[in-house]
Amino acid sequence: MTSLYEPFFRRAQGRSLWMLAAAALMLCGCTGSDNKSAGQPKATSSNTGGTTSTSSATKPAGKRIILLNNTDSPFWDAARAGIKKAQEDLKLADSGFSASMDTNDGTETGQIEKLRQYGTQNDIAAVIISPISSTNPAIADELKKLKNKGITIGCFDSDLEAKSQQYREFYVGTNNIAGGKVLGTVAKMLKPQGGSYVQFVGVDSQQNAIERMDGFTSAVGESFVQKDRKLDDTDRSRARDNVRDVISKYPDLSVLVGIWSYNAPAIVDVVKEKNARDKYTIVTFDAEAIAIQQMADGMIDAMVVQNPFAMGYESVRYAFAKAMGDPDTPKQMFPNLGKAGGDILDTGLKVVVPPGSSLKAEMFESFGKSVEFIDLPSFQDWLKKYDLTSS
Repeated sequence: MTSLYEPFFRRAQGRSLWMLAAAALMLCGCTGSDNKSAGQPKATSSNTGGTTSTSSATKPAGKRIILLNNTDSPFWDAARAGIKKAQEDLKLADSGFSASMDTNDGTETGQIEKLRQYGTQNDIAAVIISPISSTNPAIADELKKLKNKGITIGCFDSDLEAKSQQYREFYVGTNNIAGGKVLGTVAKMLKPQGGSYVQFVGVDSQQNAIERMDGFTSAVGESFVQKDRKLDDTDRSRARDNVRDVISKYPDLSVLVGIWSYNAPAIVDVVKEKNARDKYTIVTFDAEAIAIQQMADGMIDAMVVQNPFAMGYESVRYAFAKAMGDPDTPKQMFPNLGKAGGDILDTGLKVVVPPGSSLKAEMFESFGKSVEFIDLPSFQDWLKKYDLTSS
């Protein structure tokens, strides 16, 4: 700037010219940068989980809908497919929204830390969680904080305990008590004479684990004896070790019950290892891709299968409607809201059996339309329809 104006100052004669030059210099310095941006919209910066992006003021600010699961598992692949389909059908991107699943490390501490991180981010519209513990007060407290910030809170797959349900607006997923009873009915129909059984699960603090195991026990009745409930803390190697342990410990054991999705492959792996298929009736929850093949190979007698695709889809549908100020969609999804159980959307169950099974559809009619009886080939056709490999 100085070199530009120096010749002018040397030629100037008189105080008035000096003053004129100074005024010109001040005018140029004050307006130059503004002129460069004149007529252009101001840019806004938004933080999206550690990545800073710049967008025009005419575009809607980016907002995220997050589904936080309990642990990494192929079970969630179908839920991710449901999330993706909801994004496409509802055109979230046109309104500046996105939806995705975040994966927890299988610990309560991990889930608490993720919830705290969400609390520091300003682009989150909704958090829908599968609580790894229904009773941990720290998880409930973090959800309360997020709710107080105006974030929509929901649960999917597994719910909070009753006293903490005030912090979430809805639950989308299986009626896990009914699910446990369906699985118990499966075992009872396959072994009408009764028997001894062990249930395998990741943790027993999660609401779906508690309700499924209790539901199973209530349905099989007094002719069945529970020998143990084995926890693996989502460790797949430990899940297999648990099966080895009970086979060795209880020689009269006759029924093996898988409660979480990976328990089915763990049970089958060990039964094959022991060459003991004839000794055990194997009934499980969920249908990982490997478990589907294991049923086709004759290693699983029945699976009670959830609908994680619908869990992902419907969770996004509700959260997006709330964010867009749409009152009709939530009312359609939860027509009995305000009544007991009116904040729960049951995504239904399938009883999947291999061809030639002794189980029949009429055995499950008492559960109503929420339970569908289907053989394995038909179930595989259903998966293909939605481009899924598991459920």
